[in-house]
Amino acid sequence: MDHGYQDTRRVGLCGVASYRNALLMDPRAWAAPYVATWLAVAFLPVPRTDLEIFFWPSAKVALAGHPLLVYSVGSGATYPNANGPVALVPLTALGLVLRALGWLDAPEPRRALALALFSVFVLLMAREGMAAIERIRGHRIDGYPRLLGYATFAMAPPIWQSIAGFGHIEQPIEVWLVLIAVRWMDRNWILRAGLVFGLAVLSRSSALLLSIPLTLASWSHSPAFTARLFAATAVTGVAGLLPFYLADQASVTYSLYAYRGGLPVGAGSIWSLTRSGSLAPVVQHWDIAAVMAVAVATNLWLATRRGGFSEARLFAGMTLTSASFALLAKTVWPYYFFEVFVLGTIWAAGTWRREDGIARLFAVPLAISTLGLVAEVSSPNGLALTPVPVEGVAMFLMLGLVMAWIIWGAGGAASVRTQNLDGGISDASPIAYGRGRDVK
Repeated sequence: MDHGYQDTRRVGLCGVASYRNALLMDPRAWAAPYVATWLAVAFLPVPRTDLEIFFWPSAKVALAGHPLLVYSVGSGATYPNANGPVALVPLTALGLVLRALGWLDAPEPRRALALALFSVFVLLMAREGMAAIERIRGHRIDGYPRLLGYATFAMAPPIWQSIAGFGHIEQPIEVWLVLIAVRWMDRNWILRAGLVFGLAVLSRSSALLLSIPLTLASWSHSPAFTARLFAATAVTGVAGLLPFYLADQASVTYSLYAYRGGLPVGAGSIWSLTRSGSLAPVVQHWDIAAVMAVAVATNLWLATRRGGFSEARLFAGMTLTSASFALLAKTVWPYYFFEVFVLGTIWAAGTWRREDGIARLFAVPLAISTLGLVAEVSSPNGLALTPVPVEGVAMFLMLGLVMAWIIWGAGGAASVRTQNLDGGISDASPIAYGRGRDVK
């Protein structure tokens, strides 16, 4: 009887341990501690970020009863709110709660609750990122690889640099919406995909560059598919901005259009070599032309490879497009690598094969994280001008090598046999884009 009891007890303890291990490997079990970590980070002594400089002032204008005048903050100044209005919606809602609690002007509690709120969008982004990897691989990822994937998206330096270090709360929303748009394209919900992509552009205007790979991917199905996608995007964008434009035309025009063109060539960019030359005024106003030229060229190259524009190539194209902005923008800030990191990690993990070796799986996320840290060199105010060109050249060369490696890796056949992260074999087949199904 004693032996039977001991065996039963042993089996019970093993069951409890197995359940505990399964629970710890479930990313959902880590959501609350993750949000709590962001709450704690908010109390660290850090300089004022863009969250305090223009996001909260804009939200306060809305809270004062003038939601269409949020772009009046910093209008005519050197640093206005140069982002779309989407991120202000949850921030203003949080402001209502803070005002009711009497904490709206208390810096630490206000920052803590804001970071906690927007960390939820990081988790949503991580969920969509894992879903994209699984679509490319054609197989669900479970166990420790799944937990590692979530941790990579949620804990990487570029994520913390952007949101906690620079206060760019719009980026997790932007990337989350872009990933939803791609997933809905895969399901052939084309009008919904266009609407969500429009919201992504209304979150962060640089997301508009991603229309280059999305155009090529959708065009591979049919021009009508592309037309529906961007008609929905355009309608969403116009509907989102028109009320603000009609209410305060000068501020909206300056904040979302004219402001960037007036900025001089800054640090972190290869164009810093032109700061004292005659080329500087040209770069100041036309750096985006160089960005678009590289983005178009790299995406066209991928689109013309054998096999077409698969979903894997779409993510490679979006990575290269985001990287083109960090490569050739007239000023490069560390948070510019947020999109590059997330999209590049999806491509790297989605196309990884066991025979590639473990280094290939982590090469892109590690390289982009390192570049983000290097970009911190010239970001503090007051840095002597001497290291700026050196950093710009170094950033250009390092990022250029990463882009060349992605171009080479993504240029293979679109439908390749890939090794699943948990050992299985699957086909990374081209994205459907309406084949055999009705476009919705």
